[in-house]
Amino acid sequence: MSGMALGATLLATNSSPLFSDSRKKKRIVFLDDDDDDEDEEDRKERERQEAIANKPSLSTIYSLTDFESVAKKVLPEGIWGYYSTGSDDEISLRENHYAFSRIFFRPQCLIDSSSCSLDTEILGTKLSAPFYITAFAGSPSAHPIAERGLRNAAGLENIIHLIPFQLSFPVEEYCAGLKPGQQNFYQLHFYNEKQFDEAPEFFKKLESMPNIKAVFINVDLNALGNREKDSKIRARIDSGTTEALEVYAHSDVKYFSLTWDHMKQIQQMTKLPIVLKGVLNKNDVLKAAEAGLAGALISNHGGRQLDFAMPPIEILAESKQLLKEKGLDKNFELFIDGGIRRGSDIIKALCLGASGVGLGRPFLYSLASYGEEGVQKAIQILKTEMIRDMKLLGVSSISELNEDMVDITSLKYKGLQTRDHLYDQNYTPMPDPPFRKE
Repeated sequence: MSGMALGATLLATNSSPLFSDSRKKKRIVFLDDDDDDEDEEDRKERERQEAIANKPSLSTIYSLTDFESVAKKVLPEGIWGYYSTGSDDEISLRENHYAFSRIFFRPQCLIDSSSCSLDTEILGTKLSAPFYITAFAGSPSAHPIAERGLRNAAGLENIIHLIPFQLSFPVEEYCAGLKPGQQNFYQLHFYNEKQFDEAPEFFKKLESMPNIKAVFINVDLNALGNREKDSKIRARIDSGTTEALEVYAHSDVKYFSLTWDHMKQIQQMTKLPIVLKGVLNKNDVLKAAEAGLAGALISNHGGRQLDFAMPPIEILAESKQLLKEKGLDKNFELFIDGGIRRGSDIIKALCLGASGVGLGRPFLYSLASYGEEGVQKAIQILKTEMIRDMKLLGVSSISELNEDMVDITSLKYKGLQTRDHLYDQNYTPMPDPPFRKE
């Protein structure tokens, strides 16, 4: 148990508020200083503080991309680099989003959809919408309230927050702050064999918390992806601004490699439903269903692990079809995350067989920009978009969404998509190696 708590303990002692700057203060440079000796780091920090003081009011935020645009300007460069980076050339990072633009709707007409509901049930849990806040590390560097803001907003809107194993404060404290009746899932991974051996006791602890209804286990951590852009950005700035990230972003972090035999053991350790998180192959989805697991989360870790891994939405379509062919699609739930930015993206995933759709970065950016209130606004934006698009599609409930309502003819054609200017303008290109100063 002490090993399991290590990540949370380290995070709790290494968290820092969003707007702190631990670099050594240099002399003030006035804008009309003839010497013009304000260096680049000072200039960027001055501009960031100006952005914080003049950021748009929350009422002017209309989409999740708006949150991203604000976060890019108010976060320290190193923190933004860590949050926004993918692996290697970031092909998977971008394809996660672009793949949705290759799917089109087939709306129905003359259907009364005036009364439209997003109510749904995921793994036996009744919720107000079929999307959730997925687990991610690093919330304390976005905002001092960290995961508390995510938890509270999720509770107010009755959606799931997938609790991260790298929670920045004890899980008991997290559960103590839940709204009455609020339900959650828990995300778990193992750093070493000792932690795996201690897992039965840890599962007993989770089972004693009535608000935790399922466990999502990371299966894509055999090695840490090469997050090159993040490394380049942090290498060229003062390390003081990114010290809090070292706990979970260091390239030397190692994880315990799980196998199918380990999963059989885990199934004997707990009565909680188990979902594999990070599945990237339709045949592995089938294996999970045949093994009697509760579900699979199709995810390439937000494009942060294996670059050129397929877009999750494409694997979802293949996996649902394979499960249908094998007669295993009824009692096995599929989840997806990666690249979702609109309510229409969620609807497309539901049409193709997803029970739940996870979003990570958008909620992190809303937290960084406006705290708990921003996270709740992001949830409400998605709900509004979904209701509107479902009415236009000609459906009044989640259960009516099906594969006949989407055209996926172009889904497999990589590189073929409608350009998304709103998304592209927030993308940070890979920096070049810095030349030494003369």
